[in-house]
Amino acid sequence: MQIEICASTYKSLELAAKYKVNRVELCQNLRCGGLTPSLALVKKALGLGLKTHVLIRPRAGDFFYSRSECQQIMDEVNCYKSLGIDGLVVGALTTNRKLAIPLLKRIRQNTIGLELTFHKAFDDIFDWKDAMDDLVKLKFDNILTSGQSPNVIEGLENLKDHFNYANGRIKIMPGGGVTKENIKRILSTLPTDNIHFSATKQVEKNNSVFFSSSILDPDTKTLKEMVALAKG
Repeated sequence: MQIEICASTYKSLELAAKYKVNRVELCQNLRCGGLTPSLALVKKALGLGLKTHVLIRPRAGDFFYSRSECQQIMDEVNCYKSLGIDGLVVGALTTNRKLAIPLLKRIRQNTIGLELTFHKAFDDIFDWKDAMDDLVKLKFDNILTSGQSPNVIEGLENLKDHFNYANGRIKIMPGGGVTKENIKRILSTLPTDNIHFSATKQVEKNNSVFFSSSILDPDTKTLKEMVALAKG
């Protein structure tokens, strides 16, 4: 079983190294689904010897990007590629919820030799079969998805269809709402050899006079248990 941890802090990376996960997807601001991480976080992951994939997402919200945002995406792709990472995680759509083919093609052309994952923007697509066919043609390696649903449990039946339709042409990675309570059900239901989760808990940070927020912080006990469950 290939385990990918969604990591946004040094603590997550240190836990990933300690419990020997297969790969990390680096991002920041997990509460909005993740944004492009800092250079320091990427360098830390590489320094720990972790197989490192980097999310490229310039802002929160939808996946319809302006010309300047597309240029930012390409600049970030080239920046992180130069550090010696193993892969990138990207996603972009048109306003009618189809793949933004020209941008995705540019990304693939600039990332020869890197593993390329299309992220959960896939769950916003109306015709996922056409999209999957296009991602195969574009030579993407993975699709991260919760089956066109808010989380993997609600999307289990759709995910079965995804695996059947992919038929080995592209790897389907279940992710989104995977917890220690449901991970065994997911792994026993789907014909998957990989899983994606963050193993975090909500923590309130309210000690500032002017700023307060809740964050998703890695939970050591949960991550250890989930890694053990995934490895069987």
